[in-house]
Amino acid sequence: MPGVTSDSKGSKYDAIPGPLGLGSASLQGKVALVTGAGRGIGREMAMELGRRGAKVIVNYANSAETAEEVVQAIKKAGSDAASIKANVSDVDQIVRMFAEAKKIFGQLNIVCSNSGVVSFGHVKDVTPEEFDRVFAINTRGQFFVAREAYKNLEVGGRLILMGSITGQAKGVPKHAVYSGSKGTIETFVRCMAIDFGDKKITVNAVAPGGIKTDMYRDVCREYIPGGAELDDEGVDEYAAGWSPCTASVSPSTLPASSASSPPRTASGSTARSSASTVPLACKPHSTT
Repeated sequence: MPGVTSDSKGSKYDAIPGPLGLGSASLQGKVALVTGAGRGIGREMAMELGRRGAKVIVNYANSAETAEEVVQAIKKAGSDAASIKANVSDVDQIVRMFAEAKKIFGQLNIVCSNSGVVSFGHVKDVTPEEFDRVFAINTRGQFFVAREAYKNLEVGGRLILMGSITGQAKGVPKHAVYSGSKGTIETFVRCMAIDFGDKKITVNAVAPGGIKTDMYRDVCREYIPGGAELDDEGVDEYAAGWSPCTASVSPSTLPASSASSPPRTASGSTARSSASTVPLACKPHSTT
């Protein structure tokens, strides 16, 4: 989609291309919370939301230094941000995070639940501890982030949960625990979309394929038969086959990719690309 040009009366954010049109591109006056925003996809979500004018709560569990880098980048772009440490595997910390976020900026309009961990292992080798570790963050954590989002989001808000292409579209050897933890998210959003309807909050999931985060090189070969023998170019070529963009992309290219790949925006649906995250957050906010 071509970019749009703001006139002298428009917001500076109106000039940002957006797949949902001129008005949807600006998030000025909105407040977003992004979990796991110190690195990877979450980092780029937070920064793009900030570039579009939203004030952003940057959540992190361990990466305080990188979270602060995101905060400063958002401020440099002309918006405002703050970081909050909270591990989403602990419900008490989730509750505290939302309370602190509301205290800092006074409201919440968008919640992007991005925190997650990866796991590989043959079914015969999976321990109860590993199963619980993965589900505590990827599934249970996202559920309770959603619960607190319902309680704290303004009427007409947005909730976006993070699934995975492995949850539905792809079967991967030695990946049952992770895939199961992510597949559940799509069921969550179908049901939550109904529960959240009384507050006119839309609920969606994003189910990305291989994205070039800092984890990409470490884990991508696990998805590929004979992946250990492939060079980096071969890994990228294989990963591209999983992507709606038909390319392996870095997190920083996702907002641009979204302009040509608008998501299914009905509440309760799952978009098959991380590029859909910002457009889903940018859907026109309405209380009617």
